[in-house]
Amino acid sequence: MGSVRIGRVNDEMLRVLSELIRTVRDPRVSGLVSIVRVETASDLGSARVYVSVLGDEAKKRDCIRGLVSASGYLRREAAKRLSLRHTPELTFIADNSIVTGTHIMELIENVAREDSKKRTLDVAGVAQFLKTRDDVMILTHKSPDGDAAGSAAALALILRAAGKNAYIFRNPEFNKKLTKVVRPYLAPEDFSPKCVIAVDCADKKLLSKESEAFADDVELVIDHHVTHRTYSRLACVISDAAACGEIIYDLAMEMGIKLTKKLSNALYVAIATDTGRFLHANTTPETHRKAAELIAHGADFEGINREFFIEKTPERIALEAEILGGMKLVFGGKVCVIKLNNETIEKIGATEDDLDGISALARVARGVSLGIYIHERDGKAKVSMRSDENADCAELCAHFGGGGHERAAGCTLDVSLDDAEKLICAYLEELDLF
Repeated sequence: MGSVRIGRVNDEMLRVLSELIRTVRDPRVSGLVSIVRVETASDLGSARVYVSVLGDEAKKRDCIRGLVSASGYLRREAAKRLSLRHTPELTFIADNSIVTGTHIMELIENVAREDSKKRTLDVAGVAQFLKTRDDVMILTHKSPDGDAAGSAAALALILRAAGKNAYIFRNPEFNKKLTKVVRPYLAPEDFSPKCVIAVDCADKKLLSKESEAFADDVELVIDHHVTHRTYSRLACVISDAAACGEIIYDLAMEMGIKLTKKLSNALYVAIATDTGRFLHANTTPETHRKAAELIAHGADFEGINREFFIEKTPERIALEAEILGGMKLVFGGKVCVIKLNNETIEKIGATEDDLDGISALARVARGVSLGIYIHERDGKAKVSMRSDENADCAELCAHFGGGGHERAAGCTLDVSLDDAEKLICAYLEELDLF
């Protein structure tokens, strides 16, 4: 058989066996075990499978024995997935080069989460991982914000600058302003990804409904939420970052990607929006240093700040008037509750763009420590909380199945807006926070 054909067989066997070893139930095949390469005989009768095992020699010997015991299962399952007339006999060989050799495997396989057996990467690890991937689809969460859109656009630009094929999934919930940020990178209808990455998404259930087909195929998540719940094979979660855009910025630096005007704009949108124009408590000196670099490399900070924070449509002004007119101050003025239903939105003729950042209105009254914005979404009550140091929004929203950051978080309750207000206030009274 030709060398090209054998090469393809080796690649497919490597891919399939790498997936299958994670399903082997033998306790000896556990921990950080990787298939390094496969060498299939020209007649397809046999294949040598080189395995890297993190551990001492005894651990390696036990793992190889476990794989030998599971070889029948592995051959049967491989036969189902590969269009080969005969599945080769498998011989497993311990490979030591990976332990002392390549930096990429040290990074990718360094840390395992004991509870979920998911692997965690730092930014350098992500950079190494991305070198091995192409044809990338980037996912964003439901009701995407500036950080999600800016981070996705920036990651697409970084991957393209590195010679990769990368697109953003067509999330229909991008509003008009954010669509301008992501439009050049949206995936064509016939794009078939080989790698799926999610950005700024703390939970699988937060992915947009339209992207659910990819939810189980997410290889890597890049996120900064302290309430992150692992749902991918690999994760880079840096909760100290003020925005996911900060992590993407660091990734660009790690990969040696130059800050072009387009990349600087995308990253500035991500960072500026998630820090509330650098007013939120998550803003750090490092955040300002990165923003300064982005401005130095052409970020249109004036235009971005005007579009995202200053300019308002007549409909937005009418919305604010309606919301502020119905504002409730409770717990001695320490907590502010604002609500918005679909009827009001339709009456005013407001768009998704007009709703962007409305939650900040819950903190405009002097003396308010916790602002609660409750609005109608798909027949449910969607809640956004913003706070000062006297309340932990992430913990409060986690009680209702949500999450986020200490100073900004959200959740969804399957009740009316009024009932959501009652439930939240009852819980606050129970906690005796104010």
